[in-house]
Amino acid sequence: MHEIYARNVSDALFQGLQSIQNFGRKINTRNGEVLEFPSPVMTTYTNSRERVLFYEQRDANPFFHLMESFWMLAGRNDVEWISQFNGRINTYSDDGIRFHGAYGHRWRHWFEKDQIHQVIFRLNTYENDRRAVLGMWDPKHDLVSTNDGKDYPCNTHIYFSKRNIVGRDTLDMTVCNRSNDMIWGAYGANAVHMSILLEYMAAMTNCAVGKYYQFSNNLHVYTEVFDKVKGIIQNGERNNYLTIADDGLSYSPPKIITDKDTFNVELLEWFADETKIDYNNLYLLTTANMVRKSWQSWKQGNIQEAIEWANIIEDRAWRKACVEWLKRRRK
Repeated sequence: MHEIYARNVSDALFQGLQSIQNFGRKINTRNGEVLEFPSPVMTTYTNSRERVLFYEQRDANPFFHLMESFWMLAGRNDVEWISQFNGRINTYSDDGIRFHGAYGHRWRHWFEKDQIHQVIFRLNTYENDRRAVLGMWDPKHDLVSTNDGKDYPCNTHIYFSKRNIVGRDTLDMTVCNRSNDMIWGAYGANAVHMSILLEYMAAMTNCAVGKYYQFSNNLHVYTEVFDKVKGIIQNGERNNYLTIADDGLSYSPPKIITDKDTFNVELLEWFADETKIDYNNLYLLTTANMVRKSWQSWKQGNIQEAIEWANIIEDRAWRKACVEWLKRRRK
């Protein structure tokens, strides 16, 4: 097994690109040629809340990454809402209305129970529990004989481990993935989705955010995409979070959840009412709402207004990523 031990997503992407360049093997797939690791890969994040990518060569869409994460936490699987942030995502829906493999829907609804609620209960009830498992792969509907479906879960299971470390409860998370695109998935959208899930679960169980382990059974990158982003490993800049710190040494992102008792209700209200401003969990107003307003201005063709909204995003990491993404479009 290949191991990548990273501080954050920027570090993981840098190391991953280096490693697959050195150890990857070329194979042909139904979607084109890829470089893949010859064995499974375990990526360990020590600072998973540093989840935002800034690499210009990667040009990650920060608006989509953050909005999709909240869409998942809300348990949604509708195409309409999330497709406003990514015009091509609807091509992964079989009917253009819903996504078959939407993670959040599988967490909250698919198995006729709210798995997240059950996992939180177990973690809060049973000391050192080993049954805190979220399932996303359903063999009845996913292990099928045809190759026609567009949207089957790549991340299949998530394990949570609550332990008392040096007098403080800490929550670790292991995500298992059957097939992981390094650029778009593992060290892109997945690093945001899953680290936000870990932060959410830690808040709901009164824990510190621990380590995030990503087990990728098949980690790969399409060679055409690799050629476009391999410049990242030539400049040697991995830990971009140090560039947004006041002291040049550290930056701690603001907490997404400050009132766990009201967050679930407020999250649903955030989707339902864009004019709402009275939140106990201010992240929804000062970061998520500013990201949404900035995107809406961009889609309306007012890029300067979009940049102005982006410049008042409270979470400095998302602020930097959104402003830089917009400025690249202005060029």
